[in-house]
Amino acid sequence: MPPISTKIGRGILSLNLYGDFGYAIGPQGRHQYYDYITKQEVEDYGRRDYTSYPLYANQFALAYGFVQGQYEVPNKVRFRFAVHAGHIVESLYNEEPKSLQLIREAAIYYFFHPKLAVEAGIFPSYYGAEIVLNKENLHATRAYIADFTPDYEAGARLHYHFRKDMTLRFMVLNGWQEVRDANGRKGYGFVWSVFRPFKIVGDWTMYWGNEARQGEPPIFRHYQNLYYRIWLGRRWLIFPMFDLVMQKNNEKERYEFVVSPAFSARLAITEKVGIAARYEYLYNKADIVPELRTNTPNGWQSHSGALTLEYLPLPQLTFRAEGRYGANKDAVFRNRTNVLVKDDWYVYFGGAFHF
Repeated sequence: MPPISTKIGRGILSLNLYGDFGYAIGPQGRHQYYDYITKQEVEDYGRRDYTSYPLYANQFALAYGFVQGQYEVPNKVRFRFAVHAGHIVESLYNEEPKSLQLIREAAIYYFFHPKLAVEAGIFPSYYGAEIVLNKENLHATRAYIADFTPDYEAGARLHYHFRKDMTLRFMVLNGWQEVRDANGRKGYGFVWSVFRPFKIVGDWTMYWGNEARQGEPPIFRHYQNLYYRIWLGRRWLIFPMFDLVMQKNNEKERYEFVVSPAFSARLAITEKVGIAARYEYLYNKADIVPELRTNTPNGWQSHSGALTLEYLPLPQLTFRAEGRYGANKDAVFRNRTNVLVKDDWYVYFGGAFHF
């Protein structure tokens, strides 16, 4: 039960707060570029490419924050509404109408039976191993592929809790990370969740949808994501992840692929101090990931690693220091003098709270 809650009638009214704030040190300086968020040519300082956060280097910034209200009658019904802000919202919600960009969640969850429930509205996505709440991840920032996988959805989801530790979910959605349906064609999803805390927790997710713009020939996209947190005793946690995208290219009459395996491991040095490392590989030669489109001969083919030191003085509070280095086959990143280079790096210091 959230710490801010009160009983009203048969249900419980609760409030949750989250904030994630940090400072990134990187090679980016002042440069002029086309901003996909504002859709204009702008001159800016510290802007980083191919990421939702840290979106800017060499300055303090709010990664993500939200306020959430919820009313729940256990095993009957749950109403939830949440609003959010931050650079992650600025980046990931830029295609949505202004009136909808501030909404993190607006949904109703109704139980037909303790094992069977339906959910409808706008809600965070199950897709992707790393979510926008960086405090809940093993690292302060996310892998390159994470900004492509849907972070939010709009539609209906059917939940079947066929075992205490396993759930099947079937979804009908407006589309791939869409609140407003952009082409009038629905997307469909499936999730198999395993929840055995301190043993194994994770999802196998799938998506099928037509991602063509309105009036264009169909572009079929199939996506699979597999990830599990696996505890090896009390101190070690490993986190294998795998993303696969298959998408139709109508011009070449063939399917193109994106493959991204990744692996994280965390060591609990003490109850309050931990260290985590991540390696990721991303193959996107066909440039079908919009967030990583390079228009270069080899597209996006990168190796990247991150090392994170974590301090948790309280369960609700997390401090992290992280270093990351990535290298792409083609020169796609910018250095301080605005020259394209193959290497990307930053050092990040941040703190997050959630209660």
